[in-house]
Amino acid sequence: MRVGINGMGRTGRLALRAAMGGLYRGADDPRSGNRLDVVHVNELKGGATTTAHLLDFGSIHGRWRERFDVEDNRALLIGNRRIGFSQAATPDAIPWAELGCDLVLECTGTLLKVEQLQGYFEHGVKQVIVVAPVKQSGAHNVVVGVNDHLYEPRQHRLLAAASCTAGAAALLQPRLHAVHAGIPVPAL
Repeated sequence: MRVGINGMGRTGRLALRAAMGGLYRGADDPRSGNRLDVVHVNELKGGATTTAHLLDFGSIHGRWRERFDVEDNRALLIGNRRIGFSQAATPDAIPWAELGCDLVLECTGTLLKVEQLQGYFEHGVKQVIVVAPVKQSGAHNVVVGVNDHLYEPRQHRLLAAASCTAGAAALLQPRLHAVHAGIPVPAL
């Protein structure tokens, strides 16, 4: 699956690092080879040079193990990979499908209404995953471990992450059920 990322703030950069192997995974991790094919990124602020610098020097994960370069503010060169780069203000200003994107990770945190996200689909994207909650019908908000089993790939083209609060509460849910049922649980 070929992926685009809109918004190269903290979340977008972490998604790109994880997709391309910039985060260390031990040899015993059964998912160590799982990678996404990121083909295009869009970021309004700072340009390609700033984006490349912020990717290279992660404040938490340290320096990436690849060589970075920029091609005329139109592409990031990471190791032997070329990733298209743009600075468009809205999703409908980018020909996502023509750039090879099947799926876009919407990481700006600002496009949270269904009508704001339509530009992706109008430009041929098959699926959009928004990293924040979309509080309207038309988006399938997912909380992993709570309702992710309801996801239907052919039906749900617009996915959204529920709030970080909902995600954190979902992690506690099994513990709360155990405590309520009188089952001893280890301390956190």
